[in-house]
Amino acid sequence: MKDCSQRVVVLTLMVTLLILANGCAYMHTQMPLSVEYHKTELGTKVGRASSYSVLWLVAWGDSGTKAAAENGNMKVIECADREVKVVLFGLYTRATTVVYGD
Repeated sequence: MKDCSQRVVVLTLMVTLLILANGCAYMHTQMPLSVEYHKTELGTKVGRASSYSVLWLVAWGDSGTKAAAENGNMKVIECADREVKVVLFGLYTRATTVVYGD
């Protein structure tokens, strides 16, 4: 009986660790910055701007909407997305703002 209860405890701990570690080794997501979708047009141009972080110690870059619009050579922003890539618990992180417009 004791052996069976130990197996249940070990199995429960393993399942809990797997659930908590979801996305820790590698994560790449994209999400909208706006929730207003009524008649949203993307436009003809795309601009991207990124900021980076390494080893939780050093961060650099400009991932703002203005920088993304300038990189895409646009004057009017129609829609914006946020893209995040994380590797190994955040040892490397890249956050990118993607804007669409004209």
